[in-house]
Amino acid sequence: MQIPDTMALVAAILAQLEHTLADTQRAADEAHHAATHEESVAETQYDTLGLEASYLAEGQSRRVAELQDAIARFHQLPQKSFGDDSPVTLGAQILLQEDNGNLRHLFLGPAAGGVEVMIGGQQITVISPASPLGAELVQKYLGDEVHIGQHTCEIIKIC
Repeated sequence: MQIPDTMALVAAILAQLEHTLADTQRAADEAHHAATHEESVAETQYDTLGLEASYLAEGQSRRVAELQDAIARFHQLPQKSFGDDSPVTLGAQILLQEDNGNLRHLFLGPAAGGVEVMIGGQQITVISPASPLGAELVQKYLGDEVHIGQHTCEIIKIC
């Protein structure tokens, strides 16, 4: 399995995050407009359209802030080199082999856990140290085993 260049991988993650940010910003703007539009003013105590729109706008605005923070954290991610004797730390690409033979390609990023990108036909999943799997992988070495649900996985590559 070909491992992509880490700079190219981070660039792909940033591009996806920025695309998601643009979509989320548009949704937040639309929700804010709906919440403040004159037709959203409650006509009765049971008319909650404006209130619901304001909750949606607040949630979308929080998501925008989270995405902006993730983008900033990826821009600040230092470039590191990893070898066969390096532990898993931020910026590492990890190749796991599950007990059933399946391979999983992961990237330990500072944020944006769950984001998936395709590079060279390979799906790479971003995990963060805040996730259970990320926390378990930090400071593990080549050949160590980790558990994902019912599966035991072996670290077969760190780069």
